[in-house]
Amino acid sequence: MKVTLYIREHGTRRCRKAKPGRNYPMGTIYVLRYGSTWETLPANLNFTEATTAKMQKEIALFTGKEAPVPKSKPKNDVRTLDILIDIYLTTGRAAEKNWRKHTLQCYTLALKLFRQSCTKTYLHEIDGDDLRRFKVYLRTLKTSTGKKIDDRTVYNHFNNVVSFLNAHGKRDLVPQSEWPKYEEKKVVCYDEDTMSRLLQFADEDERDVLEFFLGVGFRNGEGTHVEWRDIDFKNREIHTYSKLERYGWEVKDTEQRIIGISDRLAERLQARHKRHLGDGLVFANTKGNPDTHLLRVIKRVALRAGLNCGHCVGTYERKRVPCSTHPVCKKWILHTMRKTWATFQARSGASVPTIQADLGHSSLVTTLKYLAAEDRRSAQRGAQINAADARVRQHIAQSTTSHTNHKGPVLLPPSGSLAISGVQAF
Repeated sequence: MKVTLYIREHGTRRCRKAKPGRNYPMGTIYVLRYGSTWETLPANLNFTEATTAKMQKEIALFTGKEAPVPKSKPKNDVRTLDILIDIYLTTGRAAEKNWRKHTLQCYTLALKLFRQSCTKTYLHEIDGDDLRRFKVYLRTLKTSTGKKIDDRTVYNHFNNVVSFLNAHGKRDLVPQSEWPKYEEKKVVCYDEDTMSRLLQFADEDERDVLEFFLGVGFRNGEGTHVEWRDIDFKNREIHTYSKLERYGWEVKDTEQRIIGISDRLAERLQARHKRHLGDGLVFANTKGNPDTHLLRVIKRVALRAGLNCGHCVGTYERKRVPCSTHPVCKKWILHTMRKTWATFQARSGASVPTIQADLGHSSLVTTLKYLAAEDRRSAQRGAQINAADARVRQHIAQSTTSHTNHKGPVLLPPSGSLAISGVQAF
C-alpha cells in the first residue's frame, strides 16, 4: 500500500503534501496517509525523521509487521547544542541584547571551551557533572605565555556558560557553593604624588592625554572618540555618545552622558585646539582616525618617570620583555585612571550618585567598587583617625562626669584604649 507524507498547516486540520528538498521549520507536524487512514507522527520530528517513518510504515504494511513508533525528542532538544550555541551568538541573545564586540568574543570563547570539555550532543543531556568537569577543565588551560589562566577568568567563562544554559531553561545545575572561586582584587588608584611625577615627565601632547583621562573618568573608547564639537567650553562640559555612522563605535550599554570638567582642563583643551585646529577628533592618529593606542602614551611616560613596578613582563614589538626596560608595565592601565578619577571625586566631597551618573553606571554597587579606601598613611586619613579618637575621648569624658558618685570619680583607662566597660558602640 502506498504511504504519503503530509504536513499539517499551522493552527488547522488541513494537510498538504510534503515536498522533498524543502527546508521545513522545526515544530512542523507531519502526517502519514495510507488508504483511508491518517496517522499523525509524534511532534518535534524533522523532515528526515518523518521520511524515515514513512518508509518504515510502507515496509510494515507490505510485510504485515507493525512499524516501529518514531520517538519524539524532548521539545528543547530538537536542535543540537552546536546549533543552539550558534543561534545564541548570532540571531538569539546576542542580537536581542545588541552585544558589543568584546562581549560577543567573551561568550564565544567560553562556549567554545565548554564544547571542548563536553561531548554530549543535546541540551537535555547536560547536567551538573558537565559543569563540574568544565570547571576542572578550565583550571588546566594556559595563556600564550604558559601560565595557567587566573581564577577570575575561570569564573567568567563558567558564568557565561551558565547564562547560556539558563537562557534555555537549564537552571540550578550546580549550587552557587560549587562555582569557581576567585579573590576579589582590592580597588587601587594612583595617588597624588605618583600622578604629579608622571605629569612632570610628559611632553605637552602626552600631558593632554594624561590630564584628560584624569579629568573626565572616561573609558578608553569614549576618550578616543571625543570630537571638538562635543566639548562645550563655555559651560565646561563634554558630551559622550555613540558614533556609528562615522566610526562604527557606540557607548557601552547606551550610556550617553554629559560630564562636567574643571576650568583648568578646559583651558588645557582650548590650548590643544589651537595647536590642532578643526572640528575633528581631539585625539586623532596621523590619518585622522581615532587613536586607539592612548594607553601606550601613559606606559611610555611611566617608564620615563621611573614609575614601573619592575617585576612584570609584557609584549613589545612582538617580543616578551620586562617592564623595567620597556613600556609594558601592567600597573599602568586606563581603567585605573578611571578609578582614580572616581576616588578623587569622592574624596573631594562629590556624592556617590553623582559619581555613578558621571561614570555611566547603571548599578550603584559597581560604582562603589571603583572607590578606593583612603590611604591609611595619608595626612587626610591621619586627621580622620585623630578626629574619631577625639570623639571617643569626648564621649568617655561625658560618661565619667555623669557617673561620678560619693565614692569618687570613675578612673579613665589608658589613652587609646577602646575596651571600656559601659561605653556604647557608635
